[in-house]
Amino acid sequence: MMKLFVLAALALLPMGMQAQKLHESASLETSHLWRGLEVGNGLILNNDVSVSDNNNHFKIGLWGGMATDGDYKEADVYMNYNNSGFNLAVWDLWNFSEGIPGNGKYFTWAADRTSHLLDAAISYDFGVKCNFPLTLSWATLLVGRDRGVTNEQNVYSTFVQASYRIYDSEDWAVDASVGGAFALNPYDKDKYPGEQNNLYGKSAGVVDCRLGATYKLKIGKWNLPVTGQMMWNPEASKAYFRASVNLLDL
Repeated sequence: MMKLFVLAALALLPMGMQAQKLHESASLETSHLWRGLEVGNGLILNNDVSVSDNNNHFKIGLWGGMATDGDYKEADVYMNYNNSGFNLAVWDLWNFSEGIPGNGKYFTWAADRTSHLLDAAISYDFGVKCNFPLTLSWATLLVGRDRGVTNEQNVYSTFVQASYRIYDSEDWAVDASVGGAFALNPYDKDKYPGEQNNLYGKSAGVVDCRLGATYKLKIGKWNLPVTGQMMWNPEASKAYFRASVNLLDL
């Protein structure tokens, strides 16, 4: 994984010959929800620092999240390319919260011992060219602790999602989405009857249905949007609610 990121960073070096942009954002949320899972709960501060080319097509960044009680801790590195609605992203996800599978050491990359996940995603936003507020996405875990309890093979857990902006005005936005998960290389159920199908669920199916509303709060020149969002996971028969506020976006 590290070699992949180094090679990709070298490929993006031409950005250094052009004008660059630095970006910083931060938000506060009551829980961190990701692909049908409640990854962290309690009050969580998220922060994102990145550098992009002048057109914001290429971006390399660092993302971190931590609960105020210290139960949830995550530090990610990512690379992103977007153009005309198409978006390609590769993330090195490192959740070092207590109880996460792997040995908890950052520089361990062996598949059967690492705590990392390498996520590759592609999406297309129809709103950019077609003025239709639909986004379709596909993400597959290529390397890392996506190996189940048996820890004998990577199952390549895959998450697909469709998201749609139902309403958008100067003050409000309402969004809905539905996402499903499955494994490209699942364990043989006859040989491993106790293994779940993918990282996101015991079986393949719909794992992430969301409905949320955002109030585009402005205080002076600062934009501080506040969001309330419900997430249902039919596969696990669970539901979660989160509230968040964007504190900074530079």
